[in-house]
Amino acid sequence: MLILRRPWLALDIPVTPPISAYVPYGSVGEPRADLLCGLIPHELLEQVVDHFRAALPNEAAAFVLWNEATRAFALHFPGIEEATPSRLVYRSPVLQPGWHLICDIHSHAAGPAYFSATDNADDAFTTKIALVVGQLDQPDGVQIASRLCACGMFVPLPRSPFLGESHAA
Repeated sequence: MLILRRPWLALDIPVTPPISAYVPYGSVGEPRADLLCGLIPHELLEQVVDHFRAALPNEAAAFVLWNEATRAFALHFPGIEEATPSRLVYRSPVLQPGWHLICDIHSHAAGPAYFSATDNADDAFTTKIALVVGQLDQPDGVQIASRLCACGMFVPLPRSPFLGESHAA
C-alpha cells in the first residue's frame, strides 16, 4: 500500500495486487483518497476557465492553493515564460509557510484535454491534483482531464475536486 499524508490529503492505495496469505496484523483496509481540505469552491474553476479563455489562442496556467491555518483556498496565476497554442512554460509558486499547492491546472487552449509526455515528466514526483483543460474555444463547455499525482503514481480521480461537479475525467 502507498500510505501518504499531507495536511490536505489522506491517501491509502494499493500498489500491488493483494497476496493470498495469512496477514497476522489484519486487513490493510479499504483504499481511500480523502481531501482533508474539502472540495475546492466551484467559483475558482470558473475564474480559471475565464482566465484560460482570455489567453486564447495560447495555453495558460493556474494553481489552487490552500492555507492550513485559515482553511481558505486561493488562486495563483503564475508568470508565463513562454506560451503558444501548443506549448507552455511556467513555474510553480514559492509558497509561504502554511500554504499548500493543491491543484496544478493548465490549458491546451483549443486542443483536447489530455496528459502529454511533458505533463507526465513534470508531474512524476509531486503530490498534487493535476488538471488539463481543453477545447476552450467551444461555447458548450470545456473538456477536463484530471488525476492525482502521488509519489510517481498517477491515480484516477473518482470525482471532480470542485464543489458542484460530480464527474472526473
